Amino acid sequence: MRHCHLASLVLLAAFIPLDAAPPPRIVAIGDVHGADVAFVSILQRAGLIDPQRRWTGGAAVFVQTGDFMDRGTGDRAIMDLLMALEAQATASGGRVQTLLGNHEIMNLLGENKDVAPEVFQSFADDRSESRREQGFQAEAKTSRGGSLDKAAWLVAHPPGFIEYHEALKPNAPYGKWLRSKPIVAEIEGTVFMHAGINPDFTTDSIDNINRRVRRELTEWDDGVRWLEQHDLVMPFSKLSEVVGAAQAELMRFEAKRKKNSVSDDDITAAKILLPLVNIGSSSLLSGEGPLWFRGYSTWTDEEGAGRIATLLRKYHVKRFVTAHTPQLPGHITTRFGGTLFLIDTGMLDGRFFPGGRPSALEIVGDTATPMYVERN
Repeated sequence: MRHCHLASLVLLAAFIPLDAAPPPRIVAIGDVHGADVAFVSILQRAGLIDPQRRWTGGAAVFVQTGDFMDRGTGDRAIMDLLMALEAQATASGGRVQTLLGNHEIMNLLGENKDVAPEVFQSFADDRSESRREQGFQAEAKTSRGGSLDKAAWLVAHPPGFIEYHEALKPNAPYGKWLRSKPIVAEIEGTVFMHAGINPDFTTDSIDNINRRVRRELTEWDDGVRWLEQHDLVMPFSKLSEVVGAAQAELMRFEAKRKKNSVSDDDITAAKILLPLVNIGSSSLLSGEGPLWFRGYSTWTDEEGAGRIATLLRKYHVKRFVTAHTPQLPGHITTRFGGTLFLIDTGMLDGRFFPGGRPSALEIVGDTATPMYVERN
């Protein structure tokens, strides 16, 4: 009997890998919104960086769920830090997964209404005034709306404005880095993203959601490039100006079509410009899309429980971790039996998010633990 018991233990041990790796430590941080000092404080609190802002997380996985840009003043410092940490973490056997939020997308599309003046200034140099003058003269020369008010134009295009737009172009370092990022990632059974997957908007796989965003961004870039090449917009034109120019061209093509004078080149151009006119219904800007959807925060317990359960089954995951909607006064919210975490706790604080504070969600296996940095 004793020999049988011993044999059973030996047999059981044969099926237990002696070198089974423990579950990875995952740390997720939500909206930063230019709060670079607060961002550093929560990274240090989570043990991911040292006082010199270098990676100390070892094999940990750090996920930033987007909206590190806009409102605050530290956008450039935050991007520089994330880019540096990506390389340092990889070299240490860890990983930094940066995701795009709606504010990164807005900036890539030229919508900069939430960019702080200090952010523009961080891109300015000793040639900025010269570029502003050249930019004004160029736009005045091509303006279809009559003469431009120079004083108003200069207010709307502060020092660094032109350089900021250039820095976010597809082939510029920041623009290329941003466009390389997904909007959603599944890591060890958890879906991380900025807003949420609305099943009424899409039933796509995670890969296809990311592919759609990349395709729509590429279509936007292609359309803007065509307008620039035909001197219809400036390299620093805003989203509304780009859409207006595309609409005007499509109306011109339509008028030519009615006269049976449309050319093959016109048809090709119309196909390039159409995505710009329809950008509002794209997954990049639609309020029901994966970058803007607020249902995970606004659903009642009754309507949300079944929907989250369906999403968990569809994507074969344990939980969703999202941000986007501030959980004030600064507490990570857990919903639907621990299958959904809302981690935007208003890190920027102040007039934008009174009572907010830096936070992170640590996930190790099946245990999720919030952590905070208290305000002074």
